[in-house]
Amino acid sequence: MNPWPTTAHSTIKNSSLMRILVVTDKPLTSLSSGHNLRVWYLCRELAKRHELHLLTINLGSPDFRDGPIVLSDVFKQVNDTPNLPAHRPSLKRHLRRNESNYYSLSYPRHFSMATKAIADICEQNSITHMMVFNLDLAGFVRPFSSSKKILFDVGDSLVLTLTREMQFLPVWPVQKYLRAHLALARIAKAEACLPHWFTHVTTINGADTDTVARLSGRNANISTIPNGVSPELAETFDARDHSTKRRGVAFWGNLAFKPNTDAVRFFYENVYRPHLAPAGIEWCVVGRDAEPWLQEAAQRDHGIRLTGFVDDIHSVLVEYPIMVNPMRIGSGLKNKVLEAFAIGLAVVSTGLGIEAIGTAREGVDYLRADEPARMASAIKLLIEDEHLRLSMIKSARDVVLEHYTWNKVAGDLDALLCSM
Repeated sequence: MNPWPTTAHSTIKNSSLMRILVVTDKPLTSLSSGHNLRVWYLCRELAKRHELHLLTINLGSPDFRDGPIVLSDVFKQVNDTPNLPAHRPSLKRHLRRNESNYYSLSYPRHFSMATKAIADICEQNSITHMMVFNLDLAGFVRPFSSSKKILFDVGDSLVLTLTREMQFLPVWPVQKYLRAHLALARIAKAEACLPHWFTHVTTINGADTDTVARLSGRNANISTIPNGVSPELAETFDARDHSTKRRGVAFWGNLAFKPNTDAVRFFYENVYRPHLAPAGIEWCVVGRDAEPWLQEAAQRDHGIRLTGFVDDIHSVLVEYPIMVNPMRIGSGLKNKVLEAFAIGLAVVSTGLGIEAIGTAREGVDYLRADEPARMASAIKLLIEDEHLRLSMIKSARDVVLEHYTWNKVAGDLDALLCSM
């Protein structure tokens, strides 16, 4: 193992102190992905109560480095394993029926090295609990399930995500269609095993929890722990001027992420072009990796504002009265909705795009619109009706501050860990 630089971690005096090993599949180098946001903010809050150690089992490329993340403020010890070998994975991988066996069959030596790293850290630091993020890591930590209390965070159920994607997947070419079904079957077996292997399983969304419970036939040790918003983000609300600077809507996120890619294409073709563009309503899209068709559309149409990645996203969003969330596929929780609630943008969303935020009330905290014409009408209504828009903004912000701050969410997670 190659330890990352660390500094002395403050001593925690707590009679209920737990020594927790956090296991992730890529370095925490950026907060631009929903996965990293969840890992970082949950761990940052838990570190106020417990002693945390971090092990990264490198299984893929790290995220972009958008800003400094001081890991030593949160983790007493930070370690990582080398990257996956450059050689081709073993052909034995094709024999797997359960996706959790992929790495043990593909890279057996690397797999053994990673499990030894886990064992060494646990022994050297008297680890009592483990928190594991990402389905790909299930096989690595399963050998420790009899000796450690393990909370396995699924986050978004891949079974639910793939099932929803396949609704829009063409039957042809048949090879791609069959591959998708094979992948779904393997992932379903992996998710079904989690509640049987580990002490407790968490997801972000009630729909994800229901999926894992259905697959496993268990529900007693599966819980929903949503995401939250940072205190810094919530505080930006009071500094905002809610007068409309632009007559338009905003959407933001990683534009290479398939659910976002689908949402942007759907909105452009079915809402913006036929309904909003003729009405002179602008559409702002913030995020890296926009597809070529969207870049070309923005060059042709001055009503489309394509910013790319921006360091201070709120300096852009402050100019818009509305956030639109036209998600049709995916699972989990759409962080952009919580962010919009926190900073004061009225939200128009599909039902799927807001399903994880169960305490939000349709018509009070947001407007729901699943059909293109209805989405366009909701946007126009909120642009024209300032009283309704401001009332909705205030109500939605109250929902976030009561239920969806990282402090509140991590408190629920801490209680769950203590009960294990």
